[in-house]
Amino acid sequence: METLVKDAVVHSGCGAGFQGGILIREGKIESVLKASEIARLNTENMQVVPAEGFHVLPGLIDIHLHGSYGYDFIRDPQTAIDHVAEGLVREGTTSFLASLTVVPHGELCRLLKAYSQAVQPKDGACFLGVHSEGPYLSREYKALMDETCLRDPSLREFKEMMDAGNGCLKIMTIAPERKGMKELLASCEDITFLMGHSAASCEEALQGLSWGAKGFTHLYNAMSQHGHRTPGCVTAAFVDDKAFCELIVDGFHVHPDVVRATWRNLGEKRIVLITDAMLGRGMEDGSYVFSNLECEKRGNTVQVKATGRIAGSAITLLDAVRNMHEFCGCDFDALVQMACVNPSVLAGVQESKGTLEAGKDADLIVLDDDFRLIRTFVRGKNVYTAL
Repeated sequence: METLVKDAVVHSGCGAGFQGGILIREGKIESVLKASEIARLNTENMQVVPAEGFHVLPGLIDIHLHGSYGYDFIRDPQTAIDHVAEGLVREGTTSFLASLTVVPHGELCRLLKAYSQAVQPKDGACFLGVHSEGPYLSREYKALMDETCLRDPSLREFKEMMDAGNGCLKIMTIAPERKGMKELLASCEDITFLMGHSAASCEEALQGLSWGAKGFTHLYNAMSQHGHRTPGCVTAAFVDDKAFCELIVDGFHVHPDVVRATWRNLGEKRIVLITDAMLGRGMEDGSYVFSNLECEKRGNTVQVKATGRIAGSAITLLDAVRNMHEFCGCDFDALVQMACVNPSVLAGVQESKGTLEAGKDADLIVLDDDFRLIRTFVRGKNVYTAL
């Protein structure tokens, strides 16, 4: 049976929003319709879902997520996928990458093999693959990463990772200044390389982009800054005019004024909203072990107990969307670009997700004017409805 989501303001990610709806058939978008086209449809044999004038947009895609609800993606992959995916649809996120902190090489290969064999959750968000944050990172900007695992790249090691992952490794964060990085980036076009946890100069970061890196992991955090005499990664992000830039918009990782400045200079075509959330997200405040460190979660912030250092976040991607609207005044169409379209490109799933177009997966959400989640659809199935 076909499903028609009607009476909506549609933000497809392909242009300005308009009055209309989405026709769904067998988990795919059959067509995106204007209101005048819907008025001419025979809906007698359709399941009709009135959107009541609310906003319909593609499901949110989180490409930087370490865990949630007490589950960390570096432990028990299938169980973590199942539990996290179930919770994400209640937050408007319909697809995600499992982000991994650094672990020893053998353990990483075992994790990648397990993720390559993972079964998609039945009624949860879609598991898209893995984002490996490291191991080829800077010790100076290691943040929470285990320093003993950080090193220069090895083509042999990398091939072992790729073989173990069998296509599931989608994104890797690297530090471009590490010896042998040019050869690593030239060795593989099947994954997206982002730069982060890096002490690179602006020149080195721009060189990384010329070698094939696509942008920056959590811009500003854990990287060389915009010093007026010592320009670093942050400078490179503003000098370049194409690189994607992940941004954690929780009001804590990056000050709202800096978020506003970033928005005005980079715009929606380059910003990628992420959560960088850890296992304490969706849980009560308290103590959690993240990257083998004792951390304290309070509200949406997480810090290492011993040092006070930021330790990921506890926001949802919909929180990031709301904050971006509050801080910068972004409209729905710009927010769709940053939370749906851009992440789909970096994850390599833009042919099936990220926009509302005929033939793509029917992953979509319904929000009211205040960005409250009303419904979530994953592959055409209404998996969440607000009470």
